[in-house]
Amino acid sequence: MQLRNNKMYIPTDKGSLSVDGVGYLEVESDLIRLNLGITSNNESAKEAKDKNLQILENLITSLIDYGIPKEDINTKDILVSKNYIGCDNQQASFIVTNLVTVMINDISKLKDIYSLAIENGANDNISVDFLLSNPGYYYSKALKKASKDALNKATLLASSFNIRFNPSPFKIIEKSSSLYSIAYSTSKSYASSQQDLSSGIVKITAEIEAIFTTILC
Repeated sequence: MQLRNNKMYIPTDKGSLSVDGVGYLEVESDLIRLNLGITSNNESAKEAKDKNLQILENLITSLIDYGIPKEDINTKDILVSKNYIGCDNQQASFIVTNLVTVMINDISKLKDIYSLAIENGANDNISVDFLLSNPGYYYSKALKKASKDALNKATLLASSFNIRFNPSPFKIIEKSSSLYSIAYSTSKSYASSQQDLSSGIVKITAEIEAIFTTILC
């Protein structure tokens, strides 16, 4: 019980305090997606396709022999385009491309696998995506940091304006999403140095809005 001017005074709810909380993490990648392209150019579309198919089979065999599980190697549809030359756009040849993705769980093997792919015919659209094997775990940690940030901001604002607030928010809005709040890094690698393949940093951001009840003192 509080007394004010010799009369009993009971605090009453008086509005609300809304703050945004942000949590940010940078985590070293523990999962790699190696994207590979095999491109052949020939006057005959069939010959270009046949050549690509042979290279693709050799590439997959070399990866499996190295120790990559077959289920971690995925091929995509063949892309066929026409190559034109000259002012009159005369067709010169057909360009055929096969795309392959390789999931790598042991980052220490990335350079070896990358070199192996180049040696066995990968020659186009080569890039490395640095991923996380358990992104939800790290997003949860960022979300926790965002919650603490919101409470710290509310405490600071309440102190600045000389008001009290209930530290348990009556409404919380998750403004971010684990699907869109994780920024994976990519290295375009065909002509890059081996240093670019050493590691990658994944950036995770979580954001919430917390609304607290203020109390008139």
